[in-house]
Amino acid sequence: MKKILLYVVPIFISITLYAYPEEPTPSVNRAVIWHTITVIDYKPGTVDAAKSFIEKFESASEKSETPSPVIYWFESGKYDLVITWEFAEEPASLEGGWSPAGNARWWEALVAQEGSEEAARQLQDNYSELIASTVTNVARKAN
Repeated sequence: MKKILLYVVPIFISITLYAYPEEPTPSVNRAVIWHTITVIDYKPGTVDAAKSFIEKFESASEKSETPSPVIYWFESGKYDLVITWEFAEEPASLEGGWSPAGNARWWEALVAQEGSEEAARQLQDNYSELIASTVTNVARKAN
C-alpha cells in the first residue's frame, strides 16, 4: 500500500500543478496612447447653454490644474460636439462612466466654484438635460 501511495501522490501533485499553471502577467503596451472619444448631440436650441456649462467645467479644470479634454464644435452633421480625453495609461475597464471620484481635485474645484456639492451636482444634472444623445468610444493611437 505504501508503494502505491509513493507513486500515486507524486502523480496527483503533478497533475494538480499542470492543471493550474502560473498565469502570464499582461504587459503594458507603451507604443499606443489611449483616448475616449465622445460625440454629443444637444437638444435643439441648447448649444449656447451647453457652451456656458462647459466654460464652468473648464474653469474648474484650470483651478485644479487638471487636464481639460480636447473639444471640437461641429459645423455640420448630426452631432454638435466631440470631446477627446487622453489616458495616462491603458484604461483598466473599457466599460464605465464618468464619476466625480475619478478626478478628486477637479471635483473639489467645481464644488468650491459652485459653492456646494449639491450645486455642483445640480450643474452637471442641468448640463445633462441639454443632451439629446451621446456616443462614447475608446480608441488607441500609435505612439
